[in-house]
Amino acid sequence: MKAYKEPDGRWIISLARGDSVRESLEGFAKEHGIVGAKIDGIGAVEDPEIGSYDLPTKAYHRRTFSGIWELLSMHGNLTTYPDAPFLHAHVTISGHDFKTLGGHLFDARIGVAGEIFVEPLTKPLRRIPCEAIGLPRWEPGE
Repeated sequence: MKAYKEPDGRWIISLARGDSVRESLEGFAKEHGIVGAKIDGIGAVEDPEIGSYDLPTKAYHRRTFSGIWELLSMHGNLTTYPDAPFLHAHVTISGHDFKTLGGHLFDARIGVAGEIFVEPLTKPLRRIPCEAIGLPRWEPGE
């Protein structure tokens, strides 16, 4: 991973082939004391595991897609849960057939390159458990 910080506080991150998206971004946030941030990224990922949340069962339907996929879009945030950095991101990926898939990103390794923007927030973005949905949700400014 290579990273540099813009004068306005934004980080520009380049992930290398084989890097775990989740481990890299959560580790980066921990190392730099980032307690809340917006993230955006593109590139190509390998064996992404994505999911879709089913509210009635309060469980994710998860699936790993083998091979290298274009990462057309990754949007999300870095929050704190319970006391450590936590990545919550959604992705859109496509294969050689140019069809797209998308969902909640559990993890993926970088297949070719990962180009990520991290925009730290000025206040912590913490997640708190929410029984109604069965997931921790964020509470801005808490």
